[in-house]
Amino acid sequence: MQAFKLKENDEVNIDESNKHLTNLHKSSEGYITIASKNPNYSQWHYKKEDLLQRSDDIINSINAYVSQNTFYRPQRRIENIKELRAVYIDIDCYNSKYTKDAVQYFLEHDLYGCKIPRPNYLIDSGRGLYYVILIKPVPSMAMPLWYAVQRYLFNSLKQFGADANALDPTRVLRIVGTINSKSGTCVEVLDEYDYEYYLREIQEEYLPEIVRKEKSKGRPKKMVSLFTEYSLYYSRVMDITKICELRNYDVEGHRETILFLYRYFSACFTEDTNEALSRALELNAKFKKPLPESEVETDTKSATRAYQNKLYKYTNAKLIEILDISLQEQEHLITIISGKEKYRRCAEDKKAKQKAKRRNENGLTKKQQELQDLKVKVEELKLEGLSLRIIAEKLGMSLGKVQRVLKK
Repeated sequence: MQAFKLKENDEVNIDESNKHLTNLHKSSEGYITIASKNPNYSQWHYKKEDLLQRSDDIINSINAYVSQNTFYRPQRRIENIKELRAVYIDIDCYNSKYTKDAVQYFLEHDLYGCKIPRPNYLIDSGRGLYYVILIKPVPSMAMPLWYAVQRYLFNSLKQFGADANALDPTRVLRIVGTINSKSGTCVEVLDEYDYEYYLREIQEEYLPEIVRKEKSKGRPKKMVSLFTEYSLYYSRVMDITKICELRNYDVEGHRETILFLYRYFSACFTEDTNEALSRALELNAKFKKPLPESEVETDTKSATRAYQNKLYKYTNAKLIEILDISLQEQEHLITIISGKEKYRRCAEDKKAKQKAKRRNENGLTKKQQELQDLKVKVEELKLEGLSLRIIAEKLGMSLGKVQRVLKK
């Protein structure tokens, strides 16, 4: 990775960079993205061992970034998220009436502990602040809850210049200790808090309305409705990606429809139309016969208008019809399923529950537990020095059964 030549007054703190990366990713299991703008945007992907051992060589000293979450594959895409490890807000103070010092003051005196959690890191990014909470890693299935928390934090910090376009889980943020060329300053930690949050803990403390133990009368609260929408849109994005995978990206005849739907649902989930287009172009590039990028942009442009005006509410039946989704494919999907597939899953769940009911806390059926108890009893008598024949007589069973019990 090539670095700009530093100016004399630039002070890079490699030790702080290494400390920051270690705290972020010391237990990471997926791929971590390192990005650079020197001057063009480039990115690389590393496992934690390579990143932490070679960080001095890998990290660019100017305009260097790191993903807060990790990925299954060396591709920074939402459907590749492996671990959600942080929630974060990029606060662009210069877009508000507040200075960085003023924002920090209001956070500490008015918001921490009552409206939002105290972050593990409050970072001076150069021209703004990063509010970063480290969470105990959760899998991508927790994405809807993660995003609900993310949106809540954004709304709480919007008045201070929170960036609505920096809420996606694939976001990269500047690395502490590196230089922001726009401000000419070093990225540094202003406040640090040593505590490991649980995502559910944040939800229960600050967004308790998301979980409703029983159906309440009247209209559902806004946050509950948003959480339901996030769950649906995320599932739609994942299902469309899975359809492409199942078909080995040979989707000629459905390319335009797939890209439109992918762009539309991505925009609904991330609330970022530019990001949605970027993801649609990346998906198109994986097709066996990709469309020209200009064609993708123009032919799916209506997805942005549809998102902005909330035009479409696609049913499962409609999506199955327009994408020709087979029953075999539906078995691998989350939400785009027919009544027949839903019935099959319900039957399987019912069968599994019934099977579980027949087993005790040891995972054994009544008969298996009886045999286990009998074997223990036989072994105890054997340890007392009794012969198998005497044990059989004592327990009122045949010698052959005693021998079989011991063999099991």
